[in-house]
Amino acid sequence: MGKFEKVLTVLLIVSVILSAYLMAIKISIEQGNKKVEISVTEKEVSMLAGAVQKSPEDVLRVLKAAGLTTLAVEETTVKDMQNSGRILILNGWQLLDHKRFLGVDSLLLQELFTKKDFNPISYYVFTRDVNIFKKLLSFMKARGYEVKSYAENDLYIIQEVQGTGGFSTIGLGFDDSSLDMADALGLNIVVMVKDVKQKTPQEMNSLRSQLSQRDVSILIPQGNEVPSNPESARILKSYMRAHSIKMGFDEFLDSGKLKEFIKELDYSAIRVYNRPPHKWMDEYLLAVRDRNDRLLYLHLFLSGQKDMLAYDREHIGQIKDMIVSHGFEIAPSPVRVEGFKPFNTSKTVSLFASLGILWALWKIMRITGVEERFASKIIIIILILFNALAVRNFALFRDVAGLLAAVGFPALGIYREMKKGKSPVPKDFKRTFKLAFYGYLRSIGITLLGAVILWGIFGSTATLLGLEKFRGVKALYIFSYGVIILLYLKDINGRLSLRKPILSLGSILLFVLFGGVLFVLINRTGNYSVIPIPKWELSFRIWLENTLWVRPRTKEFLIGFPALMVAGGLSPMGYDRWAGWFYMAALLGTVSMVNTFSHFHIAALISIIRSLEGVALGAILGTAALGGFYLYERRRKGYNA
Repeated sequence: MGKFEKVLTVLLIVSVILSAYLMAIKISIEQGNKKVEISVTEKEVSMLAGAVQKSPEDVLRVLKAAGLTTLAVEETTVKDMQNSGRILILNGWQLLDHKRFLGVDSLLLQELFTKKDFNPISYYVFTRDVNIFKKLLSFMKARGYEVKSYAENDLYIIQEVQGTGGFSTIGLGFDDSSLDMADALGLNIVVMVKDVKQKTPQEMNSLRSQLSQRDVSILIPQGNEVPSNPESARILKSYMRAHSIKMGFDEFLDSGKLKEFIKELDYSAIRVYNRPPHKWMDEYLLAVRDRNDRLLYLHLFLSGQKDMLAYDREHIGQIKDMIVSHGFEIAPSPVRVEGFKPFNTSKTVSLFASLGILWALWKIMRITGVEERFASKIIIIILILFNALAVRNFALFRDVAGLLAAVGFPALGIYREMKKGKSPVPKDFKRTFKLAFYGYLRSIGITLLGAVILWGIFGSTATLLGLEKFRGVKALYIFSYGVIILLYLKDINGRLSLRKPILSLGSILLFVLFGGVLFVLINRTGNYSVIPIPKWELSFRIWLENTLWVRPRTKEFLIGFPALMVAGGLSPMGYDRWAGWFYMAALLGTVSMVNTFSHFHIAALISIIRSLEGVALGAILGTAALGGFYLYERRRKGYNA
């Protein structure tokens, strides 16, 4: 080992130790935050109460006894008021037939028709509630609508003159009776604020005035939106800080707009699971245990059962029991969920954590035959570029460094085994297994270094919460396979040249088949896929989840890792070409392992256990496959075992 390589090895050790320390902090923070709130919405409680002919208070008492901790109260909008019959909205053409719509003959309306500026496309808002009238009138004026107002006895009218519409999403505050009911029953209060982006300072002050006397646990902005008006944003932040209210955000919606807002709240934020009602118990557990969600925003079943209240009570009880059985704590009032303890790494720490990548790049170049002096110059240039990029655009630096770590280490782990020196053909399976298993551990060990370094580069509260993400997940697969394929073609041809075919017809067909499989796997990576998951696979996943502590990734323990074990045994047996193809399949497993750790919002301990389970199962299945092939070869060639 030359001096330059020794320096790179020292940098790798420093990088891994620093990254492992940051991962240990992440594990400590996640394990120290075990409180979970279970909520239902007041609107659905009222619907259920009507269906079972009980009062909302009685329904909530039953659900609370089952494990409910929190009542979610959603802001009432103009549209909600219209749906409940407290507001009627007509346009000018409909107003001409007001007797049919209103059921009355109003002198005020007749007077409106005779005005010169009567506009048939205007919108007219009718209400008999003077407080709603005053509030909506002031909010519409604040938003810049051209409005006129009229009153006759107990009928109040707002005319939106231009007929532009769009005001039905304006929030008019929260139902005080629902807030009182939560207080009386000893439930935590979660509020969902609607139309947040458009709220004016006047609207935000009205919201703050109503909620200031309430003990709100979490505030959820609908759609993960933030106020576009800076003063509105300032008012909201001031209110939340003063009352120690946490920001809740839907884990499945884009949260990028909330990143700076939550940062200014010192990361006092909660990941929220908000999905339609379903009976997939595992999904609730995964939300809490795996994805660090701390508020379950449940939706009630409102049809399909004879006794809906008993059905919903049982449903909430099952969720509570499942969560508690896995070491989590339900947080009934006055206990509340907690935000994750803030921790942030400096740019210097991220830069030092990334230096281990230089070792991986150096190793790849040396294995491919790049001359040492030339490789050293390339590494120095990359180091200079790292520093320059970190200073100029730190976010871009992290993306680039993260992608290099995520691609470089899995590629090195596989390619190093592909290029290892020839071994004597073993005459017994024990020797074959030993060679394969040692190569298996080397490849996975190198991959794990990259996975740990990846967290060292990105580690922070923002990534733990999922506010910042590794954006190269699909690129990780594409670039990793691009690198390995090019290196493989170089090895089988001596060098890449356009003057001669680099692939046989059979190899081309294999690459086409392999590319099709890879496309399916890449498309299936992430939360969304245009290729549906078959029912048998969903059932298999559920079985794995129920059988093992954590469900390992299928592409790792069924494909990638067994292929790695088989490839390590085929090579010393003299099947180099087939070993090469199996090594390409094995790359899927190591890349998937890095992908597991690149989901920073996933609990680190869960990622570690998931990967170790995949490694163990993959080794067992790979050993079985290799043993079967060895027995076949022994009989065919007459080996003496």
